[in-house]
Amino acid sequence: MQISQADRRGFTLIELLVVIAIIAILAALLMPVLTSAREAAMRVSCTNNCKEVGIGAITYAGDNADTMPICDLPQGDNPWETSQACRVQGIPSSTITQGPYGLGMLYFNDLVKNPQVFYCPSVPDNDLYAYDTYTGPGYPWPSIPPNYTRFNTGNAYVRCGFDYYPQSKQTQTLSDQYGTFTLPALTYANNTGITMTFNPPNTAANTVSHEPNPIKYTSQLNPAKAMAVDSLKTWALINHKYRNNPYGLDVLFGDGHANFCVVGANDKRGSNAPFDPDLWDPLDQNGQGPGEDLDGFRIIMNGYKP
Repeated sequence: MQISQADRRGFTLIELLVVIAIIAILAALLMPVLTSAREAAMRVSCTNNCKEVGIGAITYAGDNADTMPICDLPQGDNPWETSQACRVQGIPSSTITQGPYGLGMLYFNDLVKNPQVFYCPSVPDNDLYAYDTYTGPGYPWPSIPPNYTRFNTGNAYVRCGFDYYPQSKQTQTLSDQYGTFTLPALTYANNTGITMTFNPPNTAANTVSHEPNPIKYTSQLNPAKAMAVDSLKTWALINHKYRNNPYGLDVLFGDGHANFCVVGANDKRGSNAPFDPDLWDPLDQNGQGPGEDLDGFRIIMNGYKP
């Protein structure tokens, strides 16, 4: 039996284009679903990281006379510094010259052995708040590797992906452009802050000053207030997104549990809720976000609910 010339013909160009168009349409329909599923998985991983940080911090207090790890927020400085694990000698360097403090204390006390726990997996690689930014060949975490200069900064701080800011049961009144609030107290000894000497392994001892008073876990820490949160940068840079829009942040509370807090109805201007855009885009900070605005940062941290 012979096959006719018509039977042997392949696809026409029109048929091929139709198939390609159908595949492209299906891919476009599926891509948001796959992206959403991937982000949901990373969100769960981020929540688990928060929980591990909480276990480490509470264990640290049990081993250190009930004192929580010191929060790095020198008096008069910006709250983005609460994300810091330590400061190193320069670029490149692994030599610690300040600290470790905050989450870095958990690592150097072997309470959190994997430093990747200190970073949100939703943050892209090579971000200023990504794990791979602070490690590389010959530069184990916490380090500033040679390629850190891509950020065009000479600031040799090793940052984590979470702001660590344990809050006290003691309160104080704050009045500023946002209004008047009763907030967990932020106190500095003798109005100048405490001075602490650190002895990190493999480097010389160092002293830091003007830090907040450390908080006692059983008597001073407020278990119903946020203790750590995905880094508060700007509204556009909120870590977790849904269809490219800010969706929420993972929050660790003083009692050690963690929740994912969604933007939801908390993004109403003037509400002073955690996602109030006025707090994320303060007029007096040229849109630099709560990482550059201590009052806004404190109001946001106070507002998260367990």
